[in-house]
This record gives sequence, structure tokens and C-alpha cells, in this order.
Amino acid sequence: MNPDITVIVPIYNVEKYIRKCLDSLKRQTYKNFEVWAIDDGSPDNSKKIVQEYADKDPRFKSILKENGGYGSVLEYGIKNTKTKYFLVCDPDDWLTDDALEKLHNFAENSNLDVTVGDKYNIYSEDNKKVYIPSFKKELNVKPRVAYDTAEKKDRFIFSEVSPHAKLFKTSIAKNIDFPHKISYTDTILYVLSITNAKRVGYLDEALAYYLIDRPGNTMTAKTEAKIRDTIKIWHSIYNQLINGFELNQIETYIYFLYYEMKIILITESQLPSMSKYHTEILKIMRIMQRYNKILAKYVNNKVVPYNTNSMTGRLIFKGFMNKATYKWVERLYVKLERKREA
Repeated sequence: MNPDITVIVPIYNVEKYIRKCLDSLKRQTYKNFEVWAIDDGSPDNSKKIVQEYADKDPRFKSILKENGGYGSVLEYGIKNTKTKYFLVCDPDDWLTDDALEKLHNFAENSNLDVTVGDKYNIYSEDNKKVYIPSFKKELNVKPRVAYDTAEKKDRFIFSEVSPHAKLFKTSIAKNIDFPHKISYTDTILYVLSITNAKRVGYLDEALAYYLIDRPGNTMTAKTEAKIRDTIKIWHSIYNQLINGFELNQIETYIYFLYYEMKIILITESQLPSMSKYHTEILKIMRIMQRYNKILAKYVNNKVVPYNTNSMTGRLIFKGFMNKATYKWVERLYVKLERKREA
């Protein structure tokens, strides 16, 4: 029987963690899958460990490639896999034993293009486990329901965007472009997949374990490199949305990009001084000003969650959208965030 799920495992300097990840895949109660452990030019012994598993289990494939970053691994895996579905499992994380079975059953029974599960955050120092739901309550996303209307489906982009416990139908992701040599490209995968999807669903069970505090974790970084990479991710998503869809199809996604712009500003507020990528941030703000009318619907009318429908939020939004004041308001916003976090 040909496998119908490919588990893509991006490999780079993870010899300390990879066995736990691969062991969790070997224990899966669902058996009709393959594992593509794609080594991105890793200089450590990760590839030797992966080969041990490949020698013992034909479902495990060791794939070696030159270093190109996380996006290049996603690109290679998605464009070359032949299975109906794929799942990304980062090598320092692991799955519950029944993760593939539950995600696959829900996807098949409901004809889903994207299936989203919950996860646990794991803290290595004390092995603390924290349940992380994918959706905030105000999103009003009901579990075990197939959503096929734009109004409901588009809410899924405000989920946790990391790949943990997410099953994708391969066909909807084949044409997604991934920049190389930068982090956070899983955001591109998730947002563009939701945009392309016709039917999506949520499974309210934690099916993945995310080692959140390991050294070098890019998600918890507070560096200029994070700002640099997030800016590149922002432009990649924006360009693929604008060039691939009619504007009336992606209004919610334009608001998502506004929300992501504020995340970049918050990251800058966590630095001791102005980022050297500050000019690039201002360019994003000028792009957002083109969509003032669209954004105003979301900011002022609570069309989707994460709106800024408060007096302060509305004033900041108006300042961001004003070509005469946006630079000053941006500095004020960063200053206020820095003070709030102090």
C-alpha cells in the first residue's frame, strides 16, 4: 500500500533531540505514512542517527541537501512528495502516539484541506507541560466541524501558525514559494495554505509537544535577526497574496498583515535601541496605508478578532495610516510597548 502521509522532518544540528522525535513517529498508531528526514547540510551527527532509523524501517528516508534554510526544506519536501497529505514535525519536537491517526481520520471523514490540532508547550528545565489551544475563545472556532465559507475559514489564519499538529493536503501547498536562508517560513506555509484551502477544521486535542525553551529557538528570540527575517516573511506573504488572488478574496489576510506589522514593532520594542531595519519597517507601514479603507472595517467594526477597537487602538491606527504622522506614531507605539514590558 502506498503511503498517504509524508512527515517532513527538517534536520539541522539536532543530534541531541532527533531520537525522541523519530521514536514518536515509530510509535504512531496510524501506519500508512513515510518520514522524510531532510538534512539541510547539518554539520553534526544528525544524519547518522537518521540513517539508523532508515536502515531498520523502510518508511524512514534520509535525504541530504545543501544548506538553504528551513524554507528550502519545506520547498523540497512539499514539491517532491507524492502523498495526499503531509505534516511537518520539527526535529526537537514530537507527536503523541495517535496524532497521525486522529488528524488523518478527521481530514478524511470531513474532506479537509487543512486540519489543525492543539499542542503542549514543554519547558526543558523542569519538564513542565502547558496545554496550548490553537484558537482564542473570541474566534468562536468550533472543534470537529468542517468550515467551508470564507467568513469562517479565514478566521483560521489567526491560529497558532507553527506547524505543530497540522495536517495539510499536499495539493494546496504545491505552488507556495518559500524564501531561503531565513527563519519563520512555516508562517508562509500556514497562511498561504489557509488561503488556498476550501475546507478546514479544528481538532481540540493536543497532538504535538513543542520544546519551547531549547537554546537557539527562533520563536522566542528577541534579536535584530528576528526582525530582519520577519520582514522578509511579511513581504513574501504579501506578494503571494496580491499576485495570486483578487483583493476582495483576501481582505481578512490584509488585516492579518497589519496585525503582523504590529508584531514586528513589538519585537523592535524588545531591543535596547532602534533596529537597523527600521527603514524597512516604515516601508511596510506605507504599504499598509494603501489599504486604509479595508483595514478600517476590521479595526472599527470588530469584523474579526484581534481588532484594535479601543480609543487608544483607533488613535494608533489613524496615526499609522496618516502619511504625515505615521513615523512619529510608530516611535510612540514602540516606546509604549517598551514601557509596558519593562
